[in-house]
Amino acid sequence: MPRIVQLTDSHVTARGTLWKGQVDSAARLRRQVDAVNALAPDLVIHTGDVVELGPLAEGPAEYAAAAEVLAGLTAPLRILPGNHDGRTALACAFPDQRWQGAPWLNFSMDVDGLHVIGLDSIVEHETGGAFPEDQADWLRSVLDDRPTLIFLHHPPCPMGLPFMDGFGFDGADRLAEVLRGHDVLRLACGHVHSDTAVHWAGTIVAAAEASCVFIDPDMPAFDALPEGKPRTAGIVPLKLRLHDWDGSRLSVKTVPTDPPAEQVVI
Repeated sequence: MPRIVQLTDSHVTARGTLWKGQVDSAARLRRQVDAVNALAPDLVIHTGDVVELGPLAEGPAEYAAAAEVLAGLTAPLRILPGNHDGRTALACAFPDQRWQGAPWLNFSMDVDGLHVIGLDSIVEHETGGAFPEDQADWLRSVLDDRPTLIFLHHPPCPMGLPFMDGFGFDGADRLAEVLRGHDVLRLACGHVHSDTAVHWAGTIVAAAEASCVFIDPDMPAFDALPEGKPRTAGIVPLKLRLHDWDGSRLSVKTVPTDPPAEQVVI
């Protein structure tokens, strides 16, 4: 049974630095890589925000650190950009990646009869996502009658998250129209730093937890945070999102990266 592991939102910083001066995001990603290797999946897909400052001057050093960690994967890797990534620096750091639909970093591949699509949803230097008409043209050109699993960074719809929903997604109606009539089993996303799923456009949009930090689903919107209260994120136990395909059914599981501290006999 083919297995696809999703990683997302690692926000790796340059060697010797910490994310926000507090979190060793590279070390957290390294723990996930070790756990992924133990599972021996057929494919790993990183759904973006590989690094923290990808489009800026710091980007190349951050991508060098991330590439070093991700090189430890024993399974094939496909990478999509997130809003913290820069397409040019990302492509330079991972020269073996094969994207389609230039200048977009998309991909389309078959995994034992499952059509797996990677969709670039970023607008560089902006937090929100987008699905413009030229992306719609590309997606129309690759969609067919196979069961389809689409990976992208941004959820194309509100996820019931007051803070993260504030950033928006331009072109959601266009994406819904393109998907209509196709057997799209799931849109697998990142971006929101929490495990959240909604029904949308006849399918399921599901975000996986981040490698870096957890954002509380009830975090208030920008204009609703009480004055003087800091906005915080949690350092929580890491998890992996697994997508298992048996040739006719997609089964999705979320499992801990690290072994449980205690075991019981059942």
